[in-house]
Amino acid sequence: MFRFLLVSVVALLLVQPAAAQRYDTKLAAPPTGFRWQPLPESKAAALLPTGWYYRAEAQKGGATYYLTQEEIGESGEFQTGLSLQVVRKAKTQTRRPAPEYAELLMMRTGFGRGQQQLEKASAVEGSWRKWTVRYRDAPPDAESRVVYQLALANAKTDTLYLLTFESPEKDWAEAWKLGEVMVHELVLDSRL
Repeated sequence: MFRFLLVSVVALLLVQPAAAQRYDTKLAAPPTGFRWQPLPESKAAALLPTGWYYRAEAQKGGATYYLTQEEIGESGEFQTGLSLQVVRKAKTQTRRPAPEYAELLMMRTGFGRGQQQLEKASAVEGSWRKWTVRYRDAPPDAESRVVYQLALANAKTDTLYLLTFESPEKDWAEAWKLGEVMVHELVLDSRL
């Protein structure tokens, strides 16, 4: 009985969605083991763990940022880390307003071949629409991984933020200790 209770408590702690992000706030001192990484094209900032790597790629109408445990090579792949894709003027780029496009993306997340959806949630915070999905991805030809995705859509500015934190399943519990802080403390400019 005790073992079942312990396993249940640990499982609940692992599936708790990350709390809301922060909007239009000044950067406070970073937690121990992190530093603030500006995301300049997006007027945002994210916490970068000590020893991790940062890379940005500009694209027409947006940018993608990578904060990864290992350096990203030529292939663009990494094992553990966070990526944040920012799409400005979503309707122009996707033919749908940011909230509608984000919802459509997240409806399909975690339902692919070899994927098992573990949690799903949505919320509205003023002009922000938010969807989260955490799923296990176990392709037949690769190592199993856990993926946490967050879609934030600013209805007022038609901007979409698609955040993904992922790690091999065997490393998830330890990696998420950092990932949850990174996701929770993400600072965005709501005027963008």
